[in-house]
Amino acid sequence: GSGKTTISTVIANHSANTKQISWSTPNPLQTLVYNRDFVNTNFGETSRINGIFTLGKENKETREFITNQREKIEACIKQLETFTKSKEQIIQDQEKQDLKINEACWKVKLKYDQSFKEVFKGFNASKKAFCERCLSEAKQKDSESQNLDEIKRLYTIAFDKDRLVYQTYSLIDINNIKEWEKCELLSQKISGSADTAIGKFIEYLNNSDWIKQGISYVDKAEGKCPFCQQELPNNTYDNIKAFFDDSYERDVSKLKAFLSGYSEKTQNIIEILQEYIKSPLPILEYSLFKAELDAIIVKVDSNIREIKRKLSSPSVVAILDSLCPILDRMNKVFAGFNKTIDESNDFAKNQKVKQTDCIKAVWQIVVSELKVEIDGFNKETDGNKNGIKKLDDKITVQTKQQKEANRLILEKEATLTSVKPTADAINLILKRFGFEGFSIIENTDELGTYKIIRVDGKSVEKTLSEGEYNFLCFLYFYHLIYGSQNKTGIAQPKVVVIDDPISSLDSNVLFIVSTLTKQIIDDCKNGREGIKQVFILTHNIYFHKEVTFLGSRQSWKKNEAAFWIVKKKGNVSRIVDHKNNNPIQTSYELLWSELKDTDSVQRITIFNTLRRILEYYFNIIGGLDYEKCINGFDGEDMLICKSLISCINEGSHFITDDFVMQ
Repeated sequence: GSGKTTISTVIANHSANTKQISWSTPNPLQTLVYNRDFVNTNFGETSRINGIFTLGKENKETREFITNQREKIEACIKQLETFTKSKEQIIQDQEKQDLKINEACWKVKLKYDQSFKEVFKGFNASKKAFCERCLSEAKQKDSESQNLDEIKRLYTIAFDKDRLVYQTYSLIDINNIKEWEKCELLSQKISGSADTAIGKFIEYLNNSDWIKQGISYVDKAEGKCPFCQQELPNNTYDNIKAFFDDSYERDVSKLKAFLSGYSEKTQNIIEILQEYIKSPLPILEYSLFKAELDAIIVKVDSNIREIKRKLSSPSVVAILDSLCPILDRMNKVFAGFNKTIDESNDFAKNQKVKQTDCIKAVWQIVVSELKVEIDGFNKETDGNKNGIKKLDDKITVQTKQQKEANRLILEKEATLTSVKPTADAINLILKRFGFEGFSIIENTDELGTYKIIRVDGKSVEKTLSEGEYNFLCFLYFYHLIYGSQNKTGIAQPKVVVIDDPISSLDSNVLFIVSTLTKQIIDDCKNGREGIKQVFILTHNIYFHKEVTFLGSRQSWKKNEAAFWIVKKKGNVSRIVDHKNNNPIQTSYELLWSELKDTDSVQRITIFNTLRRILEYYFNIIGGLDYEKCINGFDGEDMLICKSLISCINEGSHFITDDFVMQ
């Protein structure tokens, strides 16, 4: 009830339970499982049993041929296992390389995600897909690398959803500025006529600007000099007015006109430039433009002040700071603006094409940053692909050789196999062990099958005892291991599972079943008859000891045998692995192991286990009455020993509620 038959059933139905079983071989092998399902399937009726095809002993030459082909198949299988493991190792190495390059590519993606969201759209959920695109782009012919900031700018333009066509900026006419900035009067001294005596005197003093300002107060001074408050001599005022003649007034008027024109033209330029600031284009960066505009405004203000100073003092020389250099720089700003506008307009008219160009440029930036990683990955991958190809070629050769050897075996088996040798072998064993009341013969009504008959030739129907029935079933299974229910397939590699074959068997029959089982194990151990692995499932200590015993001086090697104990607790089975150490040697050791397993020990049966241990140790091994050994103790020890023996005798035969023992 621990779950042994369940294990055998899982192995038998491995094709339907692929997730419950893994194979160390490239492909699952044939499984032959002896359990109640096998018995029911093959012995559901005794009048028709599938025959077992084998080669007769007389076909020595054929047996040798098949043996040789089996050896070739075994050699091919070993080679295939070696090549397959090597291939799997390369595949694992490649998977590590794939993970490594995936992470490297993803790291770069995260770096540029915010800048190029539209380019990476569709790759946000898969590192593998993004990496594959990087590897694909890396194979393209390298284009001229572009500046990252430039690509970001082009990306902003190309993927602007509200892309419009803009007007370009007109350049400022520098030559025209140069013309209206010219004014010869600025560099000349404007003064009155020096023909009169007072005029010469004013020229000598070089104070014509002071005099010009002062004469405006003559009328208010009531005949006195506005400068010294003395009475003005006759004709002095007239002589002074004569000094500031018509040419002086004309020059001053020209200077005033120049100031007016200069102010108006410069203001027009400034207003036009300020209007650009008020209506900026979203695709342009105006910081440099604003700086230059501020510089123009400052320079214009400075020049206007200089002209006004000249007007207030016409005799002084004034110098204007030309606007041409700064306006020339402004034209360069406009030229840059117009280039961006032209590109933007080009993008607006051909946005899809420009987006494609931008995407290509972005990927080029990404793969250029990953160049070292991609080159290393490609080198490793090429080496792995080459290694896998070579192994695949070797696997193909070995597979062909294996198939050819199988084909030759099948050809031989198809012409020389028969069901009769198996029937003769089974009947011989039955006779030797005293089962003379029935036998198995070929079924003449249906070739290739058997039926079970009594001595008088009648079918046994359902008259076999349980022991006879079980023994016959096991013999059939045993010979099936070395044969096949088809005319071919005798030499197929297989896994054998035997689930408790000794139920209801006499001790002498149990011995032959143990012997046959040991033969199966021995053939597996020595690589004979295609037996690759054997599972023995049993609860019988004697049977277990028989099939696992190699000899007093021999033991199983680590790679030959493994041992488990299947336990069920709380209706859940668990398999305890004991590696290559046999946990069960005798019933006595098993009883002790039951006590030691504190997780699974049953409190109800513990008294019986204790009693059996003491009986075995004292009665069987020591030849002593363990109850009489109480007298061998003194004082408190005697009381403790007596309490123990009374307790286990009481508890091993029936259960007493509220049983308390100190």
